[in-house]
Amino acid sequence: MPTTMNNIAKQGANGAAMMPIIQGVGRAAIEIAAVLRGAVFRGALGGAGSENIQGEQQQVLDVLSDEIFLDEMRSTGFVCAVGSEEQEELLVIEEYSHADYLVLVDPLDGSSNLDVDGPVGTIFSVVKRKTANSERPHVSDTLQSGQGVIAAGYVLYGPSLMLVASVGEGVHGYTFNPNNARFELSHADIRIPETGGYYSVNESNKDKWLDGMGDKLDNMKSETGLGMRYVGAMVADMHRTLLKGGVFLYPADEKNTTGKLRLLYEAIPMGFVMEQAGGKAMSCGINVLDIEPEALHQRVPVYLGSNTNVDALLG
Repeated sequence: MPTTMNNIAKQGANGAAMMPIIQGVGRAAIEIAAVLRGAVFRGALGGAGSENIQGEQQQVLDVLSDEIFLDEMRSTGFVCAVGSEEQEELLVIEEYSHADYLVLVDPLDGSSNLDVDGPVGTIFSVVKRKTANSERPHVSDTLQSGQGVIAAGYVLYGPSLMLVASVGEGVHGYTFNPNNARFELSHADIRIPETGGYYSVNESNKDKWLDGMGDKLDNMKSETGLGMRYVGAMVADMHRTLLKGGVFLYPADEKNTTGKLRLLYEAIPMGFVMEQAGGKAMSCGINVLDIEPEALHQRVPVYLGSNTNVDALLG
């Protein structure tokens, strides 16, 4: 019989502490997946008529997913606050403001894919608060480098519902079994292949990339022979990279001079997972996990993949 997510509790020093929170992520994923399946019948597709803090048009499902995730983190009793890509400020869970952990989340990554029934995902990480438990959680609690991450992972809403997570003891994938309504271990100890795979990037922006990344990509393609695959949802592109090998990149460009992806909600969680799977995560010439965050919604360029391919890209 397949192992359920209960095996997380046995993974290293952090497994037992992270189990209730990752189970909460799983419950949120099941709810979000159900909303996605019925969205077209409920009139839930399309814009919500509002913008998030980054000035991007929110989708109705962005807002619903954000609400679901917050409710499930509250229900764990172990989370004092949630930082969300969809919210300008840190959301304190008042009844558990004394709890030890904060969760950072992109509730619905790739939501622009929804109108064409494309894959989307959720990205999350968990950090331990720096302020005293007797104090109200503060945004400074979230401004920790990737070295402070205790657990991270993502959910892929695709042909099957899959949760991939790490508590610092490797990476494991769990697929939702609708027959028993449980996540079961389907991909144990995921390791990114050192060779083969694909490069994943929106190459139409190539002439606008900064730092000579266009030429660097051409050199990498020549050196490695990698083909391109690109979905446009980080979770889907990252998942393929993790299983098949290659490199995912989102360079800075003339419009987004400091990068496009969010450090706390996308780069650090995915960097944590990538490194736990034996790969490399780079940004601005340093390891993604070594960047000291300065703001809740800070953006950075991102290069994730096998050591071989990231080195070939960045030289």
